[in-house]
Amino acid sequence: MEEALLTRADQAIRAQLIVPEQRELFDYWRSKSIDGAFPTRADIQPGELRALLPSLSLLDIVAETHETVRLRVRLAGTRLRDYFGVEMTGHFLDEYDLGDQAEYWNGAYREVIGAGRPAQGVIALDAWKQPNVFQFWLRLPLADAEGRIVMVLGHDAFLQSEKAHALAERANLRIA
Repeated sequence: MEEALLTRADQAIRAQLIVPEQRELFDYWRSKSIDGAFPTRADIQPGELRALLPSLSLLDIVAETHETVRLRVRLAGTRLRDYFGVEMTGHFLDEYDLGDQAEYWNGAYREVIGAGRPAQGVIALDAWKQPNVFQFWLRLPLADAEGRIVMVLGHDAFLQSEKAHALAERANLRIA
């Protein structure tokens, strides 16, 4: 996607994406935006994202308050199962004990849903007993026909190496 077609906010988010597949998904998601409206689930074609499918997730927004968001995993790619050690599809995110990372994730989803903008970040998988693995994540809003955000499209990359540790230190650890 040409940089000139991206808004300043889009350029800022894209510049923070370290993982090439996340830039690819962001560009794809942005290409499905018509006149600034968020894409719908129907706009996202899995066949067009074949190489990314193992790392993708789709989350349904079940309930939202000012403080919390309740999300059900509609789809979790096989790479997520491999790293988390559980099949998440069909489960609610709040069923998992995320310890001190629960507020981090709640804030990330409030950013995407409440503020209506993409979010990205990196976090160690301490809550999943994998402290040397870093999860580089991207979350993108999907809307219904009326423009309400009703789903979240996610991509997660898991890196474990000295390079991943260096990238995690360099990356913006806050929600974008």
